[in-house]
Amino acid sequence: MKRKNLAPRITAVVFLLLLGFLTADNLGILLNTAKSYLCREISFADVMNQITAGYQEDLKQEEPLISLNGAYMRLTGARVSNGVVLMKNGMLTEESAQADPSYAAGQITGLYEYLQEQNTPFLFVEAPRKPDLSGSLMPEGTENCCHENANGLLKALEENGVPTLDLRPELVGSEEALEQYFYRTDHHWNAEGAFVAFQRITERMQAQFPEDTICSCITQRENWEKHVLKDYFLGSHGRRVGIGFAGVENFLYLTPKFDTQMSCTIPGDGIYREGSFAEAALNMDRISGAPDYYNSSPYDVHTGENYAHVQFRCETAPSGKKVLMIKDSYGLPLEGFLATAFREVETLDLRYLEDSTAVEIIEQFQPDMVIVMYNPFVMEGECLQFGLDGQ
Repeated sequence: MKRKNLAPRITAVVFLLLLGFLTADNLGILLNTAKSYLCREISFADVMNQITAGYQEDLKQEEPLISLNGAYMRLTGARVSNGVVLMKNGMLTEESAQADPSYAAGQITGLYEYLQEQNTPFLFVEAPRKPDLSGSLMPEGTENCCHENANGLLKALEENGVPTLDLRPELVGSEEALEQYFYRTDHHWNAEGAFVAFQRITERMQAQFPEDTICSCITQRENWEKHVLKDYFLGSHGRRVGIGFAGVENFLYLTPKFDTQMSCTIPGDGIYREGSFAEAALNMDRISGAPDYYNSSPYDVHTGENYAHVQFRCETAPSGKKVLMIKDSYGLPLEGFLATAFREVETLDLRYLEDSTAVEIIEQFQPDMVIVMYNPFVMEGECLQFGLDGQ
């Protein structure tokens, strides 16, 4: 009990020391809050919450304070900080409420029916999200309905005859799988998880096009090299609670052991890269130099970041099929993998597509197959605006 009572006092001392480090621009904001604490008007927990939440937009040098608040929350045994949940296995996630999947199901079904009229095969892929599929790792008193929402969406799509692929049983079906395929401090899967998705999608496409060479040495994990940057990553959840709560973790990416010759064009941003996989599909500038935990994400090494429209061309790909994938940020590492297997791959992120629609690009590109891959948080919004009549 004594040890527990010492935590706020220890953190208060660190907090006061930090005040001396901060610039004069901060002192007015911080000292007013500290005065309320000293006058017993608010608790120390309220002090930290006000600083990291209420004052965050105006505060200079806010990162140390976010970390300080995170350290305080860890010292006091908190499981939830700034909307981030510490799961029982030490990984971070967030709460999510129950959602109605009917809108998403209707939009996706509409796109499927449109493509049926064009004789274009379609596949909806459910990307996984934390926590584990059973939800047993969520602490008591917290709620995460992402898997329940995904189940509802998949059921509705299957009732409508839409082909689906659920990646969750393999990637988050157990605690061991979750820890293998996901970052601890981020909501995204890691490159290993995305590669499993690559394998499962290409297996489905091989069945769709049995006469084509899709599954080959390119889709075998042993033919890819794993690169690890030690203590280089603080994910999206970790940045919200600080290093003091989350710590940092290793970042990993994969490159092929086989030769590749490809290009990546981002027409809306005037970007063109060509060469090997590392030169075209990766933006190595994102992982050059020392890590910038709060202001840059090495996850953006995949392609560069989220772009509205990306065009890959690969001369060394075994399949001549043209693939279009509509995706969210989970698709960043996956799109590069797909680009090694197919001569032409184009991807769309509808959150950023402004001057065109998915349907217009489909009509221009004339893909042999369309994939929509979303995580369970996508149940409404611009991600589902495909440009069909009536949208």
